Amino acid sequence: MGFGNLASAVRAGLRALRGGPEAGAALAQVVSDNFAGMLVIDGTGSIVAASQVACELLNKGRSLEGKSAAAVLPRDMHLAVGEVLQGVTPAKQTPLALAVLTGDGDDRLVLQFAVTASVVGPTHERVACLNFWDVTERRRAEERLSFLATHDPLTGSLSRTGLSNAINEKFETERGRADGLAVLAIDLARFKQVNDALGHAHGDMLLKQVVSRLRATGAQFVARLGGHAFALAHPGLSQTEALQFCEIVQDKLVEPYQLGPHRAIIGVDVGVSHSVLSGFDPDELLSHADMALSVARSMAAKGYASFSPEMDERLRARQQLETEMQQAMERGEISLMFQPQASLESGEIIGAEALMRWVHPELGIVSPDRFIPIAEETGKIVELGRWILEAACREVASWPGELRLSVNVSPIQFELVDVVGEVKAALAKSGLPANRLDIEITEGIFVSNERATIDALQKLRNLGVGIALDDFGTGYSSLGYLGRLPVDKIKIDQSFVKKLPGDQQAGVIIRAVMMLSEALGKIVIAEGIETADQAWMLRMMGCKVGQGYHFGRPKSIAEMRASLVERSSSDGLTTKTA
Repeated sequence: MGFGNLASAVRAGLRALRGGPEAGAALAQVVSDNFAGMLVIDGTGSIVAASQVACELLNKGRSLEGKSAAAVLPRDMHLAVGEVLQGVTPAKQTPLALAVLTGDGDDRLVLQFAVTASVVGPTHERVACLNFWDVTERRRAEERLSFLATHDPLTGSLSRTGLSNAINEKFETERGRADGLAVLAIDLARFKQVNDALGHAHGDMLLKQVVSRLRATGAQFVARLGGHAFALAHPGLSQTEALQFCEIVQDKLVEPYQLGPHRAIIGVDVGVSHSVLSGFDPDELLSHADMALSVARSMAAKGYASFSPEMDERLRARQQLETEMQQAMERGEISLMFQPQASLESGEIIGAEALMRWVHPELGIVSPDRFIPIAEETGKIVELGRWILEAACREVASWPGELRLSVNVSPIQFELVDVVGEVKAALAKSGLPANRLDIEITEGIFVSNERATIDALQKLRNLGVGIALDDFGTGYSSLGYLGRLPVDKIKIDQSFVKKLPGDQQAGVIIRAVMMLSEALGKIVIAEGIETADQAWMLRMMGCKVGQGYHFGRPKSIAEMRASLVERSSSDGLTTKTA
């Protein structure tokens, strides 16, 4: 029944009420049977008639007739009824409104209502017809959806949207802008290992404890941005105090976590931005904090960093490089290079490592140290890796049969593609024998799925392909891997070789690697050899193979072919060239 029909019924009923008891009974029945809460209230504020639903909602099912509306109605309802009875509201019907009948939480009862005015009888008495509905469950659902839109459902902290809204609200006033705001971007290191080892239930437990500890720092706003990424926003800190606050956050979060019967320890990296430098836009503050976080991840010591404008410039340059790299191969800007590998006993070239060189028409030579990390992050490394593998195999297949080829394969390639299948395809297309190919890996390859990676490496070895562990000595777990990995060769990182012969500690480390490798039956290759003294000293330590400027800088295909022709002529050999 609509409001107009209800008002008509009330008017007819009240006229009938004044006509006699039978008509009054008819009115009472009409009102009582209404599907909604319905009250008819006369000019004195007394309830003339009430529906059964109204009695259930307002008086636990007991009759309401004759009672004072002020005694049973929520304040908002009673005020609306009073305005109608006093003629304050000129309209025949008030707008829909909400009223809360009882307390908070599960006891709360939310009613939607409207009041209709009627003038009845010969004395033109003004009465009010109050109609209302229980919308508690609907309201709870709306509030739940609103909460989920701005909060993380697991931890109850703010979401990125909720944090942005809170920052915007903070900056709405001049006082809020004057106070300033520090925004911290926080990343949990080693969380994935905890999650994988103990299970998602314990991982969720750790995330909840992280939020609890972040709140304990006194930060005004705490947010989980997703996964193991969090953020804080705290007003009233100077830029110096913001950096000190980073230390407080780190100290809180690195303390051991008790996860049921287990204890876990994680690392924490923090980047901080401040409204003094980054302005008042939430997205800008969070973006700048993320930039600082990227810098903090690369820092070996304190693990936190503050945003500076130079970071923004570097990010823009990096984004430009990423865009340019997408088209570099199509434009033929990336070419194949080879760096010779030599026997330390004879000095003879025994193979070469395939490298990529990018020459941009405006940027000039772009170092692999700059574009390879970007290629890995964007997935472009899959295409680049496939290209260099096929091109290098095709070229080296035309070289003398004793020369070997080494090709680096990124950990990302092992995650995204079937490396074994791609190696098989490259060997088949080029005709290069498998026993002339070495695949170079780094220990980072074992971080995500060690078992699957070891299986893939073993399959490559079964084909006859050699496996070399690159950059040995720069990580933290190489020694632990050596005993169980299907690795044939170990490449000592150039950072140790370059310190020879004067650095005693570097010499001790290299000797230890040589002894370990000999015991495990693995060949050692020394990178970064630049002088004859370094080559001699490494040979005395037992190293068999060397690579570096002492034996030759990276060469183009044409330069490498020319050096092979010269070598074959001096040795009286016949070299097949393409």
